[in-house]
This record gives sequence, C-alpha cells and structure tokens, in this order.
Amino acid sequence: MLSEKQCDAIVDTAAEMERRRQNAPRARVAAPEPEQPAQPAPAHEDPAGEDDVWARENLRFMGDRPCLDIANAIRVLERHDDFAGRFKYNETLNKVLDKGAVMLDWRVSEVVAVIQERFLPEIASEAVQK
Repeated sequence: MLSEKQCDAIVDTAAEMERRRQNAPRARVAAPEPEQPAQPAPAHEDPAGEDDVWARENLRFMGDRPCLDIANAIRVLERHDDFAGRFKYNETLNKVLDKGAVMLDWRVSEVVAVIQERFLPEIASEAVQK
C-alpha cells in the first residue's frame, strides 16, 4: 500500500508530465491549401520563448550562450517558479527531497533533462546533481 507522501508524489509527477506534454514542441502541420486563408498565430506566447527571456534575465552568459556551470544550475533551481522551494535537504535522511519525496536517481535525471531542455542544453548532469 502506498503512503500518503508517495501518493502525493505520484500526483505531482503526473501533473508535471502533463505540463511537459503541453509545452512540448508540436509536430509541424502542413501549410494550409491556397484557397484557405492563413490562420492567425495564437495569442499566447511560445513557452520556449518565455524560457529564453527568463534565462536572459536570470542566468550568466558568455557571449550569446549561457555558462554551463553549477552557478547557473543553482540559479535555475532557486529562481525559476517551477523549481523555487521545490527541493529541500533533509539532514536526518542525508538526502534531498523533491516536494517531500526522496530524490531517487531517476528523479534527478528527470530534473537534469528539464534543465537541459529548457535552459542549459549542454550542461553536464554532474553539475546539476551537485
């Protein structure tokens, strides 16, 4: 039987996966046929564009590329709304908790993948883990 914390972690993970599905790049659709008028662009902004703006305002850059270091990884984890306050160190367990759940290797890998996908494309997983 699952504990309440485990159930909460499952619900949180499902919500995160749904958010990612909504933010994932969509497959290209063929251009409309000539007799149809072109559809106007949606009014909402591209989430990837929002991440780029956030990165420019919050991360350290070397030229036009973000620095791929621990300092920028910490900035993402502390400053971005999706991560701020999400992780806590538990001295009793000597482990990092993600919304109350122990950070297992697959959870760490998932966080690294999100940071690589959205903010720091080539950052090493070791830098994020530290």
